[in-house]
Amino acid sequence: MLAGRSLFGGRSFSDVALHSASTACASAILLMLVALVVVLFIAAAPSIKHFGFHFLVTSEWRPNPLPVLKLGANGKPIRDPITRMKVVDHYIPPNFGAVASLYGTALTSALALVLAVPLSLGAALFLVRVAPGWMVAPVSFMVEFLAAIPSIAYGLWGMFVLGPWLGGDARWIHFGFIPFPAGIEGWLSNILRHVWGLRWLAEQNVNGVNVPISTTGRDIFIAGVVLGIMVIPIITAIGRDVLKNVPLAQIEGSIALGATWWQSCIEMVKFSRSALFGAVILGLARAAGETMAVLMVMGNSMTIPTSPFQPGTTMAATLAGEFPEASTNDLYRGALMEVALILLIMSLAFNIVARYLVVGKSSRSAMAH
Repeated sequence: MLAGRSLFGGRSFSDVALHSASTACASAILLMLVALVVVLFIAAAPSIKHFGFHFLVTSEWRPNPLPVLKLGANGKPIRDPITRMKVVDHYIPPNFGAVASLYGTALTSALALVLAVPLSLGAALFLVRVAPGWMVAPVSFMVEFLAAIPSIAYGLWGMFVLGPWLGGDARWIHFGFIPFPAGIEGWLSNILRHVWGLRWLAEQNVNGVNVPISTTGRDIFIAGVVLGIMVIPIITAIGRDVLKNVPLAQIEGSIALGATWWQSCIEMVKFSRSALFGAVILGLARAAGETMAVLMVMGNSMTIPTSPFQPGTTMAATLAGEFPEASTNDLYRGALMEVALILLIMSLAFNIVARYLVVGKSSRSAMAH
């Protein structure tokens, strides 16, 4: 041992080897992240150079040239005298913009969190404070098992079960003598049409006339519900572990000061809000980056919807649905790579902002007290 310490400046060979291996692993992770950003940036360079900032402020997504017909003096298209086909004057080049996919990603993620966060925190509190001991293990296992289900399974379930059940007109279905509401989108649409200030969510303008939006079960609302169900296990499992690790003295102290059971639960949530917010951020990252499930239930429409009952798309769904068609078009492929680069930067920004607002704020509050 003395010889080993003298050879490595007072440290043994095992210390030096472990230090070097851990440093190499950490450096490799950082290099992989940097390499990913660099590769995406190089692949997106044609789109960045061609569209610039315009890519982030337009919703038009047109991979093919748009023909413009040649018009005569009377303003009508000119036809070829032999083929009798309309004559093309010129072509408008392809144009790409990421606003539609950005909007769809933000809207579906927001809907998913609105559904998932209350249910997840409630389930975590149930497992920690309410459930009897014999129930905690099997319920926790089922929650973790739901997190392991592949996204393609959620997509198939959403397409063939959840979408047809929630979509369509408001109606009732019966299981034996028990009625269940179906066509939840139809129910919500009818309610919104009679609420002042929210009618625009359930109606669209067609030739100057406001008509109800037809609910089909393949739209942003269904995608948000599917994503919410997918992120519930993640937030619940992490929230359960976080609340379980709240010091017992914190709970007993609040009860000793006269807090009710409900107030002690609130204090538990306040005490662990940083870690719980981290769980929500992980759920948001899963929702924003989900691909196949969204692609199967959202309709894949490259437009900005005015209502959650209309089809749309997300950045991940756009990449999965359109990348095979862009193999021979450098500008098309570059636009998709720029979408992927935006998605990566957005994920990094979520984590950086969350760390600054939550961890930094908590440390400053602790120092102030």
